[in-house]
Amino acid sequence: MKLLLVSSRFPWPPWRGNQLRTVQWLDALSDHERLLISPPAPGGADAGARDLEIRLLPGVGSAIGVGASLLRGRPAQEGLYASAAGRALVAEAVREWQPDVAVVQMVRCGWAADEIRRTDPGLPMIFDAIDCMALHYRRTAVSVGPLIRPVVRFEAERCRRRETELVAGAALTTAVSGRDLHALGAAARGMVVAVAGGAEVTPADPPAGQPLVLLSGNLGYRPTVRAAVWFADRIWPKLRDRAPSARLILAGARPAPAVRRLASAPGIEVAGDVDDLGTYLCRARVAIAPMATGSGVPIKILEAMAAGVPVVADPWSAGGLEDPSAVVVADGESAWVESLARFLDDPDAARRQAARGTEVWRAHYAPGRVASRIREATAAAVSRAL
Repeated sequence: MKLLLVSSRFPWPPWRGNQLRTVQWLDALSDHERLLISPPAPGGADAGARDLEIRLLPGVGSAIGVGASLLRGRPAQEGLYASAAGRALVAEAVREWQPDVAVVQMVRCGWAADEIRRTDPGLPMIFDAIDCMALHYRRTAVSVGPLIRPVVRFEAERCRRRETELVAGAALTTAVSGRDLHALGAAARGMVVAVAGGAEVTPADPPAGQPLVLLSGNLGYRPTVRAAVWFADRIWPKLRDRAPSARLILAGARPAPAVRRLASAPGIEVAGDVDDLGTYLCRARVAIAPMATGSGVPIKILEAMAAGVPVVADPWSAGGLEDPSAVVVADGESAWVESLARFLDDPDAARRQAARGTEVWRAHYAPGRVASRIREATAAAVSRAL
């Protein structure tokens, strides 16, 4: 089988969730021929040093493309990746490479779906939405200031219309959670294909010594930045009153200035551009996911579950999980303080919750399980188009 995959980011190194998603699709289908079309790698990483064919999109980030997209009633973010040269590249790949199935990832690559249908209307296509971007922007609009709120709602509505079109035109739609699939209107024509997070490690007893609370991941991602600032301001001082020796570590990639400034607060450490989160996970008593916006399933939750670390999460962050019992949901400031204090004080409670998280991770988010679902989705799309 020959697979064509169109992505909005060069996937290596997989710092972001959508990059990890692309890598997992390509790895799951590594026994087939694969052609990846994506923007160039930042910094000019070697696109040829991979066991697949890669063609790079020209003209990414054009203001002209954004304007044209808005005039057509499409999302602004789609215009960042759409160009005449990019459409020609996709059409050429379909004509000359003759794939058996195509995967278009996220609404921002909707232009590629249009070009694939024009070039070969019979080619089975999967719309891998990953997250529902209309849901993401609707949720974001609640938390932004009044001046920018209409702009965010405008983008949310354009994403909603465009995602509806892409679902209707695909043989199959996939998303990382049931919540996102439902928001896409694809529950009857789609499949949940989770993203795999982390690799399982042998669970250890909660570490002795200074109790560590961990917030990990992309520390430049707006929902994570907002969550980190909120947690440090509203929850951390109260938790330190209960557990004076506790430390909060913010570890991950590209910390925003607002996150770096948190290191000046008592008991908070910021570790930016971390190559291996495992060293922090193995030291953590508890991991947190306080994000109240965003979509999909936070990778930070999955990594902690795989590492045998209990997780306390905002209801929104936990809402995308296949089984929310994998984490402790904290709704309100007092619930956050009480849940974290319990895990810091009670190793047995931490161990029981960590075991539940790992159990759910094995059932839904282990790499082998996710790879199997990717292969199932690909086969389903091909069979539906026959």
